[in-house]
Amino acid sequence: MAATEDMELATDTVTDVISFFDQLADEDLLRFLRSLPVIGANDDEFFSIEDLTYEALLQPYVLHAWKSIKGNPGISGRIQQLSKVYKAAEAALERETGRKRRVPRVINLPAFIDAYTTRGLPL
Repeated sequence: MAATEDMELATDTVTDVISFFDQLADEDLLRFLRSLPVIGANDDEFFSIEDLTYEALLQPYVLHAWKSIKGNPGISGRIQQLSKVYKAAEAALERETGRKRRVPRVINLPAFIDAYTTRGLPL
């Protein structure tokens, strides 16, 4: 029963957050939020407001890392690049702010492949 209540609370919170950002966000932030399933999946954990805050703070570091870390063409090369990008971005964010990711991030491979093949790299 508690798990169901937790799920309902999480769903309500997500709905409130989406409504808030739909009203106040600019196109760059909305693009970022739409990309979260690719870059922000948590390993066996709910995606919390703390995680959203971390991802928002991390985003400028990620964009900088995409521009500075080269990768090989093809999906396997880009997955390796993605791993290096996030490692560098997270290290830079921690160095500058002391913030660390709450739980390990996992790559949603189908979503990444879809994004890579339809939208390209986030540069």
